[in-house]
Amino acid sequence: MRRKRGRTVDVEEGESYYVSMTDMMVGVIFIFIIMLSYFAFEFRSTTAKLTTAKHPETAALLQTAANLQPKTADLEIDYKAQVLCVPEAILSETGQGAAGERRCFAYSPPTKASAQTASAADAQKLLMQSLDADLRDIHVPVAGDPSSGALNFRADQLFVAGTATLSPDGQRIAGDVAQILMRRLPCLGYGVSAGANCESGGPKLAVANVVSQTNFDVSSAEGQRAASLALQRAAVFHQALTAAQPDLAALRNAPAGQAGSQPLLRIASVGQSQEGASKVGDDQTVSIQFQMAP
Repeated sequence: MRRKRGRTVDVEEGESYYVSMTDMMVGVIFIFIIMLSYFAFEFRSTTAKLTTAKHPETAALLQTAANLQPKTADLEIDYKAQVLCVPEAILSETGQGAAGERRCFAYSPPTKASAQTASAADAQKLLMQSLDADLRDIHVPVAGDPSSGALNFRADQLFVAGTATLSPDGQRIAGDVAQILMRRLPCLGYGVSAGANCESGGPKLAVANVVSQTNFDVSSAEGQRAASLALQRAAVFHQALTAAQPDLAALRNAPAGQAGSQPLLRIASVGQSQEGASKVGDDQTVSIQFQMAP
């Protein structure tokens, strides 16, 4: 009987040992997952900072510069050659350097065109984020990623199958979209008073195209009808937007009477011929594509 008890104790001690090992391995794996998540977040954050920075080279250097110290120095700049020179002593931590010696660096100055481009890109990014948030708040189905510069809607959610007639859901979506556009576009165009909320001299839109995109087989009569259907759908959706909010039709990309002034909201159709494409336009997409003025 005593031997039996001894064996029972041994088994229990063995099981306890293995349980401890299992707990330790689970803990190690859990810590590893946390560290991996942290490094992934840091990598994503750093990549975003570098890709969206106005001056990526400076942003990249600032990622490694952890102890910048202010210094007072006499600089020499040749603006025509784009060369900057500093005393060599200023580059030494101890301030030692040969008297009169200089270190020179080439640089690229910011240009007006690059500043305008950055401003237009930022304005379009902000516009798309605002439109996306507004539409999702009222549960309007947006397909794809609005950061590409377009609001995309599946044609089968807007139109009766095989036709250019808006379904009841399509009419509701067009009305909601028109309402959101009137909230955001007047500040980016001309011809409609937008109140005091607009930034004076801010970026403007060049065009907001209502576009119907489709694939079609140009060699068949059905494919040609699908291409024609795409243009009709773009026109019908445009009409639905302006009917719901008539001021959308009054918006222009330049003051009326100025050379090149055009309606801000226009119509386009894009198609790609390919074999085996849908014959009735079921795979079509209706988009509103936004392009900022340079």
